[in-house]
Formats: sequence, structure tokens, C-alpha cells
Amino acid sequence: MLCLKALPGGRRDIKYVELKIIDQMKTYKKIVVMLLFFAAIGTAQTENSSTSAAGIVKSYVEDYRQDRYASEPMLFGIEVPGQGQWTVEVTGNKLEGGWEVLLSDGLPDQSTFYYSIEFETLLAVNEGKLNALTAQGKAFVGDYTPMSVQLMEGYSPSMEDYAKINPFSFHFWTRGFPEMIPFGEGMTRRAHGSNFTVFYYETGIRTAWYRVLPGERVRDDAREQAMPFPMLVVAIKGTTEGEVDGKRVALSSGNTIFIPPNVMHKWWNETDEATEAILIMFGEGA
Repeated sequence: MLCLKALPGGRRDIKYVELKIIDQMKTYKKIVVMLLFFAAIGTAQTENSSTSAAGIVKSYVEDYRQDRYASEPMLFGIEVPGQGQWTVEVTGNKLEGGWEVLLSDGLPDQSTFYYSIEFETLLAVNEGKLNALTAQGKAFVGDYTPMSVQLMEGYSPSMEDYAKINPFSFHFWTRGFPEMIPFGEGMTRRAHGSNFTVFYYETGIRTAWYRVLPGERVRDDAREQAMPFPMLVVAIKGTTEGEVDGKRVALSSGNTIFIPPNVMHKWWNETDEATEAILIMFGEGA
């Protein structure tokens, strides 16, 4: 609180008081400016942080500018519930040292697709603990996934355009070159009755790694036991029991089994250790 200064003779120096008030106002103004400055720095640091949603999204955009697949134009959005929404426009324009990939706030004004990804899943993808295709993998259309492709209102892609999304997802959400896909225990999700990691999907080929724990049964649901395309199951660890077109089989490491299109098959682990296999689905319809 400002007190009036009593001067000799009992007079109060008004000029002195005015100067004191002006000095204090200048001090307060400096404090406010400094607070606003540090608040702005804090906001910028948060947005650019490698652990913030905005910072992670920005890092993937920056990485994709160096990706050869950025030569093909693509417009899409990214939504992290509770964290933010962004538009990414891959223009296909070649720039010095890379490709033009634009990032802006908010979902696209033009109807297209967007990724909806939970923040914890985004962190896991960013840290290499889970890849984006695995985060989207599911057995049935209605199954929950922590990352999904959503179509904006009014967007009806052709089969050709829709088929481009899976390989695009792989390239955009996988950093560096050549692109590496980590897999192993703790880097999986569950579908078809066991743990899996998706390697790569595009029209004509789908690849994944499965880890079947003791007692687990894979494709035990009759709705998923026959696929309209052929597949190879490459055993890389242990022995998994199975049934293919009604015939009992045992698939041990070092062996590969071919399963024709539309043939019923299911698998289970009767051992005390986890078994592992690589699944390759290919051909028309894959």
C-alpha cells in the first residue's frame, strides 16, 4: 500500500506521491510483460515437446517430408481426443531437401479421412512400443481399437482410394529409412484369440507376427476360420496344434503350412511355452 509521506511543516508533497505511483505502475507493467513472456515460452515448449500430442504429430510430419512416398498427394486429419486436431496436406511438390508436407490446426475443411488415436497409444507409437497398423488391427468390423481411420461426413472413397490408406498409414507413422518394424513380447495387441503385431498391409499382401500363449486358441470363432485368399503360416518358435479343413496338424518351428482360400482352419497351444509364427496373406482379396 502506498502511504503519503509527511514532510516538514506538515505539508504533503503531491508531486512526490504522483512520481511514486508512476514508478509502481511501471514496475507492475514490467512484471505483467515478463509473466506473459514466460507463459508464451511455456506454451511454445509444450506444443513442441516430444511428449505432447502436438509435438509428436509435428515430428511425424517433419519425418514424412523426407519420405519418398510423400511424392503422392494425400489430405487427411489427425485427432487425439482431449489433445487436439490437425490437418496434414501432402502436396506432392518436390522441395530442396525433401517434399512439401503442410501441418495446420483443426480437421480438414475438405471431406476426407482422419486418424483418431488415443493419447496413450500415440505415446506408445512415438516410443516404438507399438506400430500404427497394429494399433488399428481387429478381428471384426465392430471391434474396439485405440487407433482408427474415420471417414468425414460426405467422404465416400473409391475402393482404390480406400486401399491406399493402409500402406500410407505404414509409411507416415513409421519413421526413418529404411523403415524398421520392431516386434516382440509387449509390442502387441490381441485379436483372433492371441497376441499379434502387424508388419505391413497393402492390396494383395498382409503380413503379421503372432505369439500364442499356453492354452490360447486362435481363430476359434467359426466366423473367422476361412478367408477368401491363400495364406502361409511360418512357424518360428515352438509347436502349435491346429486343424485345417478338418485335418489335425502340428506346426513346428522350421516349417511352413499353406492354407488355400476359403479353407477352415484354427490353432491352439497345448505346450507350456509361447509359440510364434509369421502369417502371410496374399493374392486376390488380401
